Amino acid sequence: MNAISKSSPEYRPLPDEIPTLTDAIEDVPPSWVSALDAQAAEKQAFMALSAELLQQLRPEFERLAAVLVHRTLESAWQHKVNASSKSQSPS
Repeated sequence: MNAISKSSPEYRPLPDEIPTLTDAIEDVPPSWVSALDAQAAEKQAFMALSAELLQQLRPEFERLAAVLVHRTLESAWQHKVNASSKSQSPS
């Protein structure tokens, strides 16, 4: 069984209060600063993909929206025609 039970040595209850950082860290090692800067740059590049992908997919989105509108109107028309033909037919 993969679940951790309370009797397992790995079980640690959550603390009543989760500590928060209230004071600025003054002496951050340069390697940490570089790593954090690299991670921030990587995130920015990754998020820039979103705008690029949306721009490239725009024609497909527009085509799909047009197909959806056309099918919806066709269905509504068929429903209207069927409803009016039922109301005009003799009982």
